[in-house]
Amino acid sequence: MSKLEIQKPKLFKIEEITDFKKEILENSEKYEIREKRFKDTEEEKIEAEKYEFRNCVFESCKMIHSNFENAYFSDVIFQNCDFSNSNFSKAGFNRVEFINCKLTGCEAIEADIFNTYIKESNFAYVNFSEANFRDVIIKNTNLQSSSMNEVTWKNIAFSECDLNKSEFVRTKLKGIDFTTCEFNGITVNIADLNGAIVNEFQALELSKLLGLKIK
Repeated sequence: MSKLEIQKPKLFKIEEITDFKKEILENSEKYEIREKRFKDTEEEKIEAEKYEFRNCVFESCKMIHSNFENAYFSDVIFQNCDFSNSNFSKAGFNRVEFINCKLTGCEAIEADIFNTYIKESNFAYVNFSEANFRDVIIKNTNLQSSSMNEVTWKNIAFSECDLNKSEFVRTKLKGIDFTTCEFNGITVNIADLNGAIVNEFQALELSKLLGLKIK
């Protein structure tokens, strides 16, 4: 596991709310929600574009096919949540945790993801193209068939993740340690592999991209 340290969410004075959609409507003028805990909420097609969520907890919430484009999350914890097929494009995340969450098929294009911890979650088929990662730890998470094209990152750690069939086109992998991850069938430019840290089995798999045949 990486020694990378990140800032954790800072939570205080949280009020429990059961009706997320009502909370969105009541804050439709200022576009800001603070100090709320949303628990056991189940909604579809929520429209929360441009909303700011600060000092909030989402616990056991299901909000699939929802729109959080250009939203901002600061000091937020997501635990046991399902946001599958939702839109987080151009969203911002800072001091955020995703624990045992499902975001399969989500759009996170051009998202800013800072001081974020993702653990034991399912992010398969997520589109992170052109996203900006900084100080991020991703552990024991399914990222199979995800798109990380033209991504920029500084201080990112993958541990025991499934990255099979993921795309890293025009994304520099120098200095990133993939040795504990599944890393087969990826799409990547050869030049961008320079400096990536892989184990011997991954190196054999990646040699196929060079057209090598190893006896």
